[in-house]
Amino acid sequence: MAHETAGRTNDSDVYDTPLQLIIATPLTDSLVNEIFQQQNNDGSFPATNRLGDLFNVDFENIKRDLISKGLNPSISDEILRLISTASILFYFLYHSQKTKFPVDIGAIKQFVSNARAELDSFCCKDDPIVQTYIDKGEAAVKYVIDTREKYGDICRQINLSESTWESYVQHLMGLDK
Repeated sequence: MAHETAGRTNDSDVYDTPLQLIIATPLTDSLVNEIFQQQNNDGSFPATNRLGDLFNVDFENIKRDLISKGLNPSISDEILRLISTASILFYFLYHSQKTKFPVDIGAIKQFVSNARAELDSFCCKDDPIVQTYIDKGEAAVKYVIDTREKYGDICRQINLSESTWESYVQHLMGLDK
């Protein structure tokens, strides 16, 4: 499922956009199923090797980079779940609605609202699998919003070039260009 070289142009791009291969990965039913099987009860997606393998990305490199910039290691796992969850949401936004990036937090909320409205207006609204995916999407959005608010000041404290976590994740994915 994952790609070895898609989206990579040179070594500096790989370092600057270590999550770029996420958007280069085709959206398939089997991938969606695999992604949602990994979702935690709180709505987050763990930044594990298993999730990284789906997209051929290494979340540990991002963690090391953030810690080297001053991120407190005691919250690094929660921040990585925020990054992983936001990247999954941006992946779905990128592939399902061909959203123009960069986007703000409002676009994330709107994505789930649109999905819920579409579900309610179609015959598939009685499909429990589709309903489950919408519910899981809403839980992921809630996790991203709650966690970004909880740790919003850290982007400035560790001097990231981006002022919000959603901007930082879009930069890591190469969606800000």
